[in-house]
Amino acid sequence: MSGAIKGIAVAIVVILAITTVYYFVENPAIFNGVTPPGSYQVPSVLTTSFSRNFTFASSESFTFYLTPTVNDALQQSLVSNSHSHDVSVTTDSSDNRTYWKFSVDAGNSYIDINYNITSYGKSWQNIENSTGVPSQIPELLKSEYDHPEYFNASGTNLEVINPSIFRNLTLKITSNDTTVAEMLRSIYNYIVGNYSYNITYNLGNVPLSAQQVYQIKEGDCEELSYLFESMSRSIGIPSWTQYGLLIQESGSQVSLGEHAWVQTYIPLSNSSGSYVNIDLTVEVGGQDLGRGFMVKYPNSIVEWTDNGNSSAMVAYHTELTAPIGIHLTEEENYTVSSFNQSGSIALVRDNIFNLLMANTSRERR
Repeated sequence: MSGAIKGIAVAIVVILAITTVYYFVENPAIFNGVTPPGSYQVPSVLTTSFSRNFTFASSESFTFYLTPTVNDALQQSLVSNSHSHDVSVTTDSSDNRTYWKFSVDAGNSYIDINYNITSYGKSWQNIENSTGVPSQIPELLKSEYDHPEYFNASGTNLEVINPSIFRNLTLKITSNDTTVAEMLRSIYNYIVGNYSYNITYNLGNVPLSAQQVYQIKEGDCEELSYLFESMSRSIGIPSWTQYGLLIQESGSQVSLGEHAWVQTYIPLSNSSGSYVNIDLTVEVGGQDLGRGFMVKYPNSIVEWTDNGNSSAMVAYHTELTAPIGIHLTEEENYTVSSFNQSGSIALVRDNIFNLLMANTSRERR
């Protein structure tokens, strides 16, 4: 055996040894007879019933807005409302959504929203090796999303999605990638490996911009989505935010809260494509196994999908309008009457070589 061949053989053995150590150190449960991450399962169906109760005390009349959950191929929703006698409600459609507009008189009032939902999980990891490239993405989709978006803050426009300032960074991160799926995965790996989750909304309930998230290296679900979208849009891959609710079980407790995640488009080799979900909060700040990449969890319940229009995004975030200076208090509580998950979707665990290489994408700080 020549010296060169021996060198290659030694290198392969070293890589295998390092990779094996990495696998067992990062996955100690394998020594304890616990199912390894390769068999990670996502429930395929969630059926749930819950209610949200809003109570108000106001010195003057005001208007409260709420967007019910949607009905589509992966989610069936039956949503109703009830309220105190001093509240009236109309159904309006504008800004790419249908919503309830509650007119609330001065005094003490309540509004109850009741949900019965069946939601389905889905994995698109079977197309992660798609050969589709950015030039195959429909131009209509690019024109709809590949631009900045703004959020109104105290009469000014805060550019929460800003592709231009992230172009050089994203080109560097994706320099070894060819396909859309590879580029999206590199962006996912970068954010998961270098940022952490934190609720950072200020008193005005205004989210941080992608640039601010980049500077402080943390954000909540919506803000991390803005960062991802700024990066992908900067290299011609449209992505956008999907907003809704997250309901999840921990022990004997079921919690409900607002949530947001990324949607994007993967072109396929047969000139078609798939819309896929990317949820950065599944793994951000922790171990990167791709569990949030191209996976739709059934406990993420959709209310509205951003259409690339800043005014529509601001309208969705507008919870109430009231005269300036009035005394107004609002409290929200929720009650979950049923929560049942069934079935399973097996998520494909990246092979150990990919995991080893993914960790090299972490930004050195």
